[in-house]
Amino acid sequence: MDAETRPATEAAERIPSPWRRRLLLWGLPLLVTVVAVYLYGSAGRYASTDNAYVQRDRVDVAPQISGDVREVKVAENARVSPGELVLVLDDTLPRIAVSAAEARLTSARTEVESARASYREKSGEVAIARRAAEYADRDLKRQQELAVRKLTPQSTLDNAQRSADLAHGGIEVLELQRAQILARFGGDATLPAEAYSPVKTALADLDKARVDLAHTRIVAPQAGVASHLPKVGSRVDAGRPAFAIVSDKSVWVEANFKETDLEWVRPGEPAKVVIDTYPNHEWRGRVESISQATGAEFSLLPAQNASGNWVKVVQRIAVRITLEIRPDDPPLRDGMSASVDIDTGPHTRFDRWFGRH
Repeated sequence: MDAETRPATEAAERIPSPWRRRLLLWGLPLLVTVVAVYLYGSAGRYASTDNAYVQRDRVDVAPQISGDVREVKVAENARVSPGELVLVLDDTLPRIAVSAAEARLTSARTEVESARASYREKSGEVAIARRAAEYADRDLKRQQELAVRKLTPQSTLDNAQRSADLAHGGIEVLELQRAQILARFGGDATLPAEAYSPVKTALADLDKARVDLAHTRIVAPQAGVASHLPKVGSRVDAGRPAFAIVSDKSVWVEANFKETDLEWVRPGEPAKVVIDTYPNHEWRGRVESISQATGAEFSLLPAQNASGNWVKVVQRIAVRITLEIRPDDPPLRDGMSASVDIDTGPHTRFDRWFGRH
């Protein structure tokens, strides 16, 4: 081949044939699309999220009474056992309250015994008044017999009648006074002093004062690590947490999945957990439970979806995952961030597309 025809031949060979051109224009994009659809559709077996956190049993310990901290018996982040003394509050006022309640109890018992003595005294007066009335009745009868025989003046009979009426009236007055005293005993003056309401009230006040005094010593309700302890001299308020006890045994991961990722997630499915603090270490776990409501439903002000400016937002649902703790695992702390992958089994996006379950 001469030098003039060689370049033309090479140029003709570089021009692709029509079928090769169609293959490049249609076949290659179609192949890429098919491969992409297959890869995307065959995925979906694993439900994943990085909105997950390590959780432990934690108890916020709140005092029953307000007071100033006098002693802190344990160090910050120290391990405590159930019932171990953690804080001691100033007990000056509770001790005074106990002394005052004891005094009120003694006074109530004295009042009950005094009322019991008054009741016995009135009973004695009633007995004397009845005997006096019996004598007055006998004297009136004698005077009436003498008056029939005209042996006594009318004035003597009137005096006898008046004496008998006064005697019976005095009995009625004394019986009313005795009934008033008996009413203070609830109708029975023979019961022990502790059975009557004034003493019961004083006993209840004393018990409350003693309980308040006991509450100046705050103990750990469970085993764990004491955190956020107050300082000596600081004030703690009743009902507001003074410190926390974080359990050092039970641990789990709370993963907040999108609701669209939970179609095939079921309790008992295996999960892989990676803690952000230890990116090269992996924990194994299982789905323990799935919340029955989204996180928005537990918020203080749930969304008003019935309003006219409603915007649809994918909700999050909490999934609790128990971890298999091994002896060589690094320590986990409450609140650590984590990433979770749940193996839902032989499920793919093709199952969703074609309605297979």
